[in-house]
Order: sequence, then C-alpha cells, then structure tokens
Amino acid sequence: MQMLKVEPVWSGFSAPPHHVHLAELPDALPGEDDPLPPLVDASEWSTFRTDKRRKEHLGGRLLLGASMDGWWKERGFVGRTDELDVVRDEHRAPYLRWRPGVWRQAPLPGVSIGHSEGRAVVGLVDGNWSIGVDAEPMGRQIAEAAWDMFASADERSTFAGQHGAALRAWVTKEAIQKALGLGMHLNPRHIVTEGSRFVHQGSVVHVSHTEVDGMLVCVALAPARAPPSTPEDDVLDATRTAMEADPEWGVGCKTTRQLA
Repeated sequence: MQMLKVEPVWSGFSAPPHHVHLAELPDALPGEDDPLPPLVDASEWSTFRTDKRRKEHLGGRLLLGASMDGWWKERGFVGRTDELDVVRDEHRAPYLRWRPGVWRQAPLPGVSIGHSEGRAVVGLVDGNWSIGVDAEPMGRQIAEAAWDMFASADERSTFAGQHGAALRAWVTKEAIQKALGLGMHLNPRHIVTEGSRFVHQGSVVHVSHTEVDGMLVCVALAPARAPPSTPEDDVLDATRTAMEADPEWGVGCKTTRQLA
C-alpha cells in the first residue's frame, strides 16, 4: 500500500513519537469467499450495507496495518498485524490490543482512524499519549446549515465568506473529539481552541494543522486514556482477587503442600 507521510509542525510543544499517514481507499473489495485482511473484524464487516462504507473501513484498516509495520520497523520490533485486534470502548473510540490467547505484553501505540473523499488517514502515537486525526480536501466547503451543529455563535461570525475558517474549525474539533476519546459526547460547540491547544477538564490537547497533497490534516495529541480491559486482564484481576481473599491460595503451591 502506498502511504503518504504527514509531518505535523508543533508550536511550543515537544511532541511524543507519532506517525500520521494518508492513503487512497482501495478500488476493489474482497470477494465473498476471500479472507478478510488483518484488523478487519468479520462481525463489524457484516453490518455494512454499502460498498462505500466497506471501502472506507477496509482502507482505514489496511492503512493502519501498513502504519503499524512501519512503527514496529522503526523500533526494531518483530510484530504481526494478524496478532492484533481493533477494539472500541463505550464511546466507540478505537484501541489496539493483542488478540486473546497471544499473551503478549509489548506496548501498543494509541491510534486514530479517519476517511474522507476517497482517502484514509491514520495516526499512531506513543502509548502514554492519545491521538486524534482528521483530514478533509482543502476545497471542501462546510455547508452553512451545518455551522450551528459544531460552532458557537462567536465562531460562526468569523466564518462569513471564510469557508477556509469553517473547514479548519471542523477538522480541529473532529481531531480533538477523537484524541479525548469522546466523539460527539463532547459537544463540538464547546471546543474553543486557545492558539494551538484546547483544555478539557484539566487535560491539555495540543493541535497541529498541515496541508499535504490537497488535504487539510489536523492532528491532536492528549494524555493517554485507559483502554478497555482484555480477557487476559479479567483473568489476572480475578486471580488477584482470589489471592487477596485467601492468603493460603496459590498457583500450584496449595496442591503441592497437600501432597507433601
């Protein structure tokens, strides 16, 4: 897959290691009898009703896989994307995790996936951080009827005759909502940036805008949020609870003592 690297420029902020890439969506879809690529969940795939939606999902996951290969290669790590799943929390924010049964503990980056006008965009960031990415064609005009949905009255007053300002606000708010893992649970009208950052409940979100290949790309970085628990986490938590409830409890030890 051909990826176009985006290199955000940050103002007054020492950004953690992160990757952002753009790529064209695929022209073709897997056949009915073809296996789905890694990171594409069969149950989610089965819910899509249009080829457009399938191509968007497929393109995002293919780009995510290619981005992960580059992430691992840069770090000298040997990993396989077919050992990973993309899971979502209660706000549908995506996370990477090792597949059940793999039992790997190597850290995984924070992730953000988007798509627009035939392109996919993916962001990865060091695991101590969360990332949100959004991209739109530079020439896109956000319909005035949509301004009320995402902008405050003060902001809307600056959009008149300035479609570029409306577009910039749109991608900024989308990226911030993703970086905070809240989506539309964070009212976009309440997102008002202070220069190149936004503050939400004490958390500072840093924002960068880059124009690349006719696209306006916004990247937002925020402190990491806790990922959903894995089945392995649940087993370990249950084991810890049992051990705390019974000091004599142990793995193998109790049986050994009884046989002694």
